[in-house]
Amino acid sequence: MDQRQINRLDMYEAVNTYLNANTAVWSGVPILVTLKNELDTLLVSIQTQQKDQEAARIYLGNDKTTQKRFVSEKADILNDSLEAYAAINTLVELEQKAAKTFTDLYSTRNQDFITVISETITLLEQHLENLADYGVTADQITDLKNSMDQFLTLNGQPRQYRIAEKQATIQMADLFEQVTALLANRIDKVMKRFKNANTNFYNGYISARAIVGI
Repeated sequence: MDQRQINRLDMYEAVNTYLNANTAVWSGVPILVTLKNELDTLLVSIQTQQKDQEAARIYLGNDKTTQKRFVSEKADILNDSLEAYAAINTLVELEQKAAKTFTDLYSTRNQDFITVISETITLLEQHLENLADYGVTADQITDLKNSMDQFLTLNGQPRQYRIAEKQATIQMADLFEQVTALLANRIDKVMKRFKNANTNFYNGYISARAIVGI
């Protein structure tokens, strides 16, 4: 939600809370009971869309970040063996390439991360026979490749979640329009019956209807 929607939602909830606290005053007016139920339903829908919107946004960052951590941890372990092999056999260039730590890998921006991990996998496969004595197996390399494939999938998948976020945002905007129309065109008009009959209640309602921050 943007700040304008947050301010409006604060007002909607203030109105709803005020009406809930003064049910005895208005519950004898059937049309207000109907309109209040409609308001309750719309507010629940807004809360649902808000959760969907936030879930989509959170997914964009968390799942890919988690998978990147898994790949970095596995690559770091295999890199240690590759680095040891290179050091013992005085393979200076290979040792330098294998010297990347977990932090080096995990902190690399995603596009460079893909390049670095791909290179690591290639080097591991090239030296697999010699790495057997260092505890590296083909299954470990395959496991790293599978984890990397999952990261690559997630790296492209966020588009789906951006679509989900956009849909939730559009639906939320429509719900805000419905609540605004419900209040302005219907509830406000019916509430005028209390302007003289119950001035304190009416004034309290008008105060609740004020939007703070706009």
